[in-house]
Amino acid sequence: MGDLWVMGDVHGERAGLRTLLQRAKLADFEDNWLGDGATLVLLGDLMDRGPDGLGVLRLVRRLEEQAGAVGGRVVSLLGNHEVMMLSALRFRGRRGLGGLGGDPYGLYDYWKQNGGRVRDLSQLEPDDLEWLEARPPMYRYADWLFVHADSRLYLTLGHSIGRVTELTTAFLRASTPENWVDFLNAFAERELYTAEDGQVEASEMLNVFGGKRLAHGHTPVFVLQGLPPSPTMAPHVYAGGLVLALDSAMAYQKGAGFIVRLETDPGRLDSPGAQGILETVHLTERVMVAGGR
Repeated sequence: MGDLWVMGDVHGERAGLRTLLQRAKLADFEDNWLGDGATLVLLGDLMDRGPDGLGVLRLVRRLEEQAGAVGGRVVSLLGNHEVMMLSALRFRGRRGLGGLGGDPYGLYDYWKQNGGRVRDLSQLEPDDLEWLEARPPMYRYADWLFVHADSRLYLTLGHSIGRVTELTTAFLRASTPENWVDFLNAFAERELYTAEDGQVEASEMLNVFGGKRLAHGHTPVFVLQGLPPSPTMAPHVYAGGLVLALDSAMAYQKGAGFIVRLETDPGRLDSPGAQGILETVHLTERVMVAGGR
C-alpha cells in the first residue's frame, strides 16, 4: 500500500490547504499532484466559514483527477456543510402553493448563519454541483474507517457502507425540505465518543462497518480536549484509543491546521497502545511524530 494521508475540515482555507499539501509533498506550488500512488482522504466540510470554499473544491477536484491518472487516490467525504450548501441551493427562492415560501424551515438562512458564502454558491458550475452530490459519506482504507461526523448518523442509515451511501443519495435527491431538515439535524450531532459509553459506541461502528480505528472531523480537537484553540493543536486520540479526531480548527484559529500520515501495514494497529499516526505536518511548522505505531 502507498502512503495514507488524512486531513479534517478545511472550511474554505485554500491557502492553508495548499501549504499543507506542499509540505506533505502531495502537491507542488502549481497545485499539481506529487503523491504518486498515495491516498489522500479529506473528511468533509471543504466549504463555508473561510474565504474560498469554491477554490478549495476545485483544487480537490483537480488533484483527484491527477492522482487517479498515476495510481493515487483523493477521496473527499460528504460533510454537513456540503449538505447545508446543497440545501440552500435547492430551496433558495422557491415558492410554494399560494405564493407561500418554499423554504419554510429557513434552510438558506441556516446555511448563511453557519458560515455560508454567497459568492461560493453563486459561482457553482453544474459539474461542481454534480461532484458535490456524489461525495461518499464513509470510506474504508486498510484498518481505518473514515467518516465526517462523530455522531450516530451512519448507524441510523444502515449497517453497511453501501447502504449508508444509498440512503444518503436518496436524502440528497429529496424534493421536500422536511427530509433535508431530518438529515441535517442528524448530521449536526457531535461528541458521540466523548460520552461515558463512547468506547462502546466506537466499537459498534467498527464492528458494523469494519476497521480497527475510526477517524473523523466535524468537532474541532480543542473542543474535545476542553482547551482554547491554538495553532499548535495536534490530532486527538480518545475513546480507549479507538477514535482519532482530525478537525484542526482551521476556521476558528489563524495559523491552525495539520495533515497526518497514518499506518497502513496490516496488524500494526493490533500492538498495545498503537495510535497509528506516523507523521503530523502542521501549517505553521512540521512535526514528526515518532513511535506512534
